[in-house]
Order: sequence, then C-alpha cells, then structure tokens
Amino acid sequence: MTTVSPQQGRPSVPCGPTARRGVRETPTPVEARPTPLTRYHALIIGIEGVVTDTARIHATTWQRAFDAFLRQADRLPRHATRPFDPDRDFRRFFQGRARTEGVQAFLTARGIPPPEDEGAWTPESRTVRTLVAQEDQLFTAYMQHNGVPVWPDSLRLVGAVRRHAVPVAAVSASRHAHTLLAAAGVQHRFDTVVDGRDRVRLHRSAGPDPILLQEAARRLRATPLRTAVVVAAPAWVTAARRGGFGTVIGLDRAGRAEHAVELYERGAGHVVRGLVELLPDT
Repeated sequence: MTTVSPQQGRPSVPCGPTARRGVRETPTPVEARPTPLTRYHALIIGIEGVVTDTARIHATTWQRAFDAFLRQADRLPRHATRPFDPDRDFRRFFQGRARTEGVQAFLTARGIPPPEDEGAWTPESRTVRTLVAQEDQLFTAYMQHNGVPVWPDSLRLVGAVRRHAVPVAAVSASRHAHTLLAAAGVQHRFDTVVDGRDRVRLHRSAGPDPILLQEAARRLRATPLRTAVVVAAPAWVTAARRGGFGTVIGLDRAGRAEHAVELYERGAGHVVRGLVELLPDT
C-alpha cells in the first residue's frame, strides 16, 4: 500500500557562504545551481528520506523500544532514564549509521552501564541486539498495518529522468529496502535496487558505503563520474564523495539550517528542500 506523505518540497536553502556562516572550511566547491540531472548517464537516489518517509516512523519505534527499556532499568541516575527524544536523539544517534552502533552510542551517552555478564557496550552486546530486534518488530508491525509513506516528489523525479533515458537506482544500507519498496508498491519504478543484502554479499560493514553506490552505478552501466547522487543522510554524502561521483545533492526536507550545513561540510555540491527543484525543464 502506498501512502503519500502530505509534505511537499520547498525552495532550496541558501548555498555558498550564506549557508556556511560559521563553518571554517569547505571540503568541496558549491555549485550555484545543480547541473541538470539529464546531463548524467545515471541517477542514484537514497531510499530512506528521499523515496520513503520512514525516518519519523523509525524515530517513533525507537522511542517506544527505548522508553520501555528505560522504565525497566534498575538503579540508574535520573538523567539516564529521561525519555528518548524522537527528534534530537534519533538524529544524533541513528541517522546514517548502523542500528547496532546507534544503540551502543545512545546507551554510552546516557551513561548506562552494561550488565556484568556483557562487559563493555559493543554492537554485539546481547542488550544491543535485543533492542534492535524489538525496534525491528515494532517497525515491521507498523509497516504491515499502515503501509509505507512515499514522498510524491521522488516519484515525479524518477519518472521525469527516466523519460529522458536516464536510468535510476535506489540505494539503502538496510536489508529491508526491497521490502519497503514492495510495501509501498513502487519497486517497479527503479531500474535496480542495491541494499543491505548486497552489502553482505560484497562483505562491507554496516552503514552507508561508497561500494554500494559504485555497485549501483555498475548495474546502470555508468561510471561514478557520470552519475548523479541524491541522498538525505550526511553519511551518504560522504560515501558518494569518497566514491568519486559526478555530483552529490543533499536533501533537507525539514529546512534545518544545521542539517544543510552538515550536508555541505560532508561534500554536497548543492542542498535542496524538495525534489521538484531537480525536475527537468521539459
């Protein structure tokens, strides 16, 4: 079932010096305007945050998982048991990183000690794995009952560039990516999908990785230099720059200045607040 997100794209955030006020150095030059995507041989777009509106769902399910865990925790200082913030904590600990690493970072930041039989917190800790499994169950249940929200401007962009004979790949580090796209009924909109299953096959660690982007370009029969990348997470911007892609465009739907600055710092050549800004003129 496809659920269309009610929010629409808005004008792009300021770029160049205005957007970076207070930032000491810029790793890559900023384009005044992004090069039209139809000039590239291929397009790669992220799934989470670009195609599917799943970040807010994950934020809610992580909140439920952590709040239940914190209520059951014994002998912890009061500051450690304050409720999980679905905005600040989710962005700080989970966006653009492996879920096990996010849980480890959250527990460490709260000063919550691991059980004596687990030693130090690691991504392999039993408690970490249990919390990841609980969040996964909550997210799956939500998806089964409510479907997956899809940003309508992403489908407009994919359709428009494909009509200009530019193939499109969807990329995610999650092994649930195919399931997400299938649940939304949009998997057929893409020429190929690269996700966490490919990450395992390619023997890559969890999280955004330039190899996944390069694999997508290879399947589209394009070189990275002639491929455009549109992603929402700063870690994916870093991966795209490390992968040598022709242009990297960051997406900041919420219009948060600090997020736009981080996208630029990581190497985005341009930041937009909606994909309508990237539609071909004709």
